[in-house]
Amino acid sequence: MFSKTVLRHVSQRSFSTAAAVRMKVTNRQVMDYNNLGFDYVQTRSHVEFTWKDGSWDAGKIMNEPMLSIHAMSGALHYGQSLFEGMKAFECKDGHVRYFHPFQANQARLALGCERLAMPYVPEDMFSHAVGSAVRENIDYVPPFGEGAMYIRPFIFGSGAKLGLGPAPEYKFIVLVAPVGDYYKGQAMSGVDALVMEDFDRAAPLGTGHVKVGGNYASDLIPSRTAAETPNPKGGGYPVCLYLDAKTRTYVEEFSTSNFVAISEDGKQFITPKSSTILGSVTNRVLQEVAADAGYEVVARPVKYDEVASFQEVGACGTAVVLTPIGSITKGGVRTEFDDCEVLLKLRQSIVDIQTGVAEDTKGWLVDL
Repeated sequence: MFSKTVLRHVSQRSFSTAAAVRMKVTNRQVMDYNNLGFDYVQTRSHVEFTWKDGSWDAGKIMNEPMLSIHAMSGALHYGQSLFEGMKAFECKDGHVRYFHPFQANQARLALGCERLAMPYVPEDMFSHAVGSAVRENIDYVPPFGEGAMYIRPFIFGSGAKLGLGPAPEYKFIVLVAPVGDYYKGQAMSGVDALVMEDFDRAAPLGTGHVKVGGNYASDLIPSRTAAETPNPKGGGYPVCLYLDAKTRTYVEEFSTSNFVAISEDGKQFITPKSSTILGSVTNRVLQEVAADAGYEVVARPVKYDEVASFQEVGACGTAVVLTPIGSITKGGVRTEFDDCEVLLKLRQSIVDIQTGVAEDTKGWLVDL
């Protein structure tokens, strides 16, 4: 079992399998952290495991960011690939911590693995891999208040498979990169969304509820189309909003994040409920924060016709945190949301917990 193995660096330097500890950045990499966007920045290393003949190996740390996989790999030909997203922060006290216990991400990964017929990634293996990846690259963690260390665990079929079926070999990898806001310069002022009427994000009974790479591949052309569609404010639309594929009447989610809203009377925190929407870990956190702030949390089917009645609308997820939506356009009809006071307060509540400014009464901050 993984819990009884000792992972070793390619240079044979072993790394800790001990319990979580508090760690600080002691020799931070020099870069313009204040101007980080949500882009890939190469760090020192990543953690890599291989599944073959029914079991995972002991894993290793790789300094080379390039992978060598078979030309007939299951990921390349049959789309056996899914991923997770997490963040670690330098907190106010100088220690680096994850935000939100890893179990929620591991469980979502497990759900995706089951759906795509991929091997299960055990909880202890997942947590140790994530911790090791951050520790090995801790000097790339942005300074307090200037961004986060984005963590990307992912699994894919790496073995050769000609006929349709599960791959005979898999890779589970965790890599990290320092990041800033996803919508740089717009995260606080409201992002404009365009409803996709000619494209669907996920089919009923499909894979919309799991974080499959193919779900995002289907959004590439719609996102480019939205970015090229003239926006009265200038430029295009940074994000797409999808409706349900069956009736095109219910709100599903944005390109990369869940849909949330504040009701017309300002008393409810509303989020759509559907079997084809990805279960957002950030949304779960946000619902608790909203409930603690006195809002009634309601998860239910949301008809697009009622969107115009909402006081505020936002997009939430690991990458975007909680970003207000300034407008939604469908069929040339633009619905604007001038208010984002509640959502910005909820966002700040989460950011304050993430960075250790506010007391973490939920146990969401986890030492490495």
